[in-house]
Amino acid sequence: MLSKGHCRFASTGLLSAIALLLGCLFQPGDAFPSSVVPKYIDNAAWFGQNPLGREVLSTRSADGQPTTIFFEQAFTSTFNTKDPDQVSRTLLQYGEVIRWIEHTPQLNATQLAFLPEFGSAAVLEIVQTAIKLERDNNTNSESLMVALADLSSKLRAASTKSPWRGFAATRRVLLGMILKKRVNFGGRFPSDVEASVDSLLLQLFQLHKASAAARGAVQFFHVSKSGGTNLCHTAGANGCTSQGFDTRTNCLIRDFFDQPRWVSYNAHKYLQYRMSSRQGLPWFVNFHSFRPPYSCEQRRAYLLRDGFNFYANEYTNPPASDTTATVTIAAGSSTSSSAVNGTTADSLFVAAAAAAPSSCMCEQDFVNLLMLRHPHDRLRSQIGWLEKLYKEYYLDVDTQPAFYNRTSGFWERLMPAGVNNYYIRSLLGSRFFEYPVLEVSPQHATLAKLAALQHDILLVLEDKGRSELALRFGLGWSTAGLRDDAVRSSSELGDDVALPLDYPSLLARNAPDVELYSFAREMQALDTLLWNFVAAMDERLGGALVGVAADAKDTDTAGGEMVEAHCGYVSMGSPESVAGLVERLRGVEVPPKLAVAASATPIAAPAGLAGGGRNGSGARLGGSGILQLGDFGQHRIKIGGRGPSVVSINRRNGRRLLRLKTQQGWVRHRKPEHAAARRR
Repeated sequence: MLSKGHCRFASTGLLSAIALLLGCLFQPGDAFPSSVVPKYIDNAAWFGQNPLGREVLSTRSADGQPTTIFFEQAFTSTFNTKDPDQVSRTLLQYGEVIRWIEHTPQLNATQLAFLPEFGSAAVLEIVQTAIKLERDNNTNSESLMVALADLSSKLRAASTKSPWRGFAATRRVLLGMILKKRVNFGGRFPSDVEASVDSLLLQLFQLHKASAAARGAVQFFHVSKSGGTNLCHTAGANGCTSQGFDTRTNCLIRDFFDQPRWVSYNAHKYLQYRMSSRQGLPWFVNFHSFRPPYSCEQRRAYLLRDGFNFYANEYTNPPASDTTATVTIAAGSSTSSSAVNGTTADSLFVAAAAAAPSSCMCEQDFVNLLMLRHPHDRLRSQIGWLEKLYKEYYLDVDTQPAFYNRTSGFWERLMPAGVNNYYIRSLLGSRFFEYPVLEVSPQHATLAKLAALQHDILLVLEDKGRSELALRFGLGWSTAGLRDDAVRSSSELGDDVALPLDYPSLLARNAPDVELYSFAREMQALDTLLWNFVAAMDERLGGALVGVAADAKDTDTAGGEMVEAHCGYVSMGSPESVAGLVERLRGVEVPPKLAVAASATPIAAPAGLAGGGRNGSGARLGGSGILQLGDFGQHRIKIGGRGPSVVSINRRNGRRLLRLKTQQGWVRHRKPEHAAARRR
């Protein structure tokens, strides 16, 4: 924490200056005081109102036809002609979204927690209009142009009411509708229709960009072994600010306790017994570790105070509030209760609401980013990575035989969530995550799809080209390359990964995760349609549409103004939007910092990077010297449900040895009464 006498404003843009100022005015744990009036610095940010794109679209030739049309170019860039089923797969998943909307006359609070965008009557009116247009197979150009203009007007009105909203779910509904219409036309749109489509797509991008600038920070939902470390490095290369971009910190905020929860304590003790080894508790034995219930607003206030605009959450979505209320869909929506698999859709989601945890999406506070990997590849990588961690931690033991000839039941006890539909459990929240005895049902999978639909940016590890396009034009990152050498793996294990004997049955139990992955991949395809459109138009405008520099340290022209690119769009907020953000967060209690040294390594640092073995724990805490035994209680809540001082009591050679954790590693310590008895 900087003292008031040592505050310095670095030239890192508007948000960093505000954060430094706020950090000098109040201590961690305080609320935003109403008397604090920060000094705002104009960074000449382009806020989505640049008329250049409109001028390009309105240009006509001598015969009155549009001179520049971009949608068809985006369509051919998105869908590979060598795979004729691409469009069909995308429309199939899009149809699932449409059917859910039609068959759900009421959204309860649990559904709204995962899809808060649909809590707006204005948004639902747009969605219902788009569905009606999608269901109409009429190919009359005039009526379609009128309908598109009506949607544009409704979208403009909705954005006026909620200027921070990015309309992620609405955007995908509209893009799916346009794709379906293009199929109905049997080929390319007529030029006038395509000009109307281009105008709507430009509006969607402008709203997305303005929303990212207004929210001012990215929340990356990092699902373990899905390429998150790679993405964290890319964020650092693009000038984002976080608590750390190294592999130890991995973009986590240590005070949020969002480190991944992997191994259960009881299963670990059994495995340790089978390895005939007695060591301190590894950092990755943390499945039931406590996490403070910090809300979305508290997390945003923390980042604002510290000048961060990017962070990763590698656990579950933050907690939500009440899940008992219901919200009625706007008038004109379908009230059909047709059967889905023998049960009405409404009853399915009532049951899902009862079983789902209290978790939510941070729609208003962050640009939400989700990266997925095929669940089968992620599962194999997860198993291999854990075997690697054990091997590095227990240097004096050959750990590999302990994993041979095991069934999937062994792995489900060892990593209850990590090998059992990890995506869905992570998205649905900590209460569902920590009770893996509950089988993942189709209702749970649907709720997870709603959460994926609400994410502003969807990335798929296997689709590197589309993912880099999303980073470049969806986030405005100028250095969008995902580096292959930044992916952490278990390839250096030196042994073959010991998979369960019944591995195929374990894969079968992860079918709901595969279903979610397939859905997210096709939603990413719809996004790619927009990003390719933006890429084509931005090239025509010489980079003025996106308006970020080619390098994070350089500047570029956007609307006639020079702007610095620090983490893309989230650094381009206007002074008015940032002032509104600070005003909204006044009175929010900011999460306190840990009561340990600021230079401490993160709680969830990999054991292998901390030296491993007997005296190397990746869970080292800050502070100096040995923690006093009397501090056990007061540190219990702060480090996640397990005290940092007393770790294990082992009996060796007839003497009781107390193992204590220090900043330097593990030390043995005799109890005072035993030492006195020996002296007597």
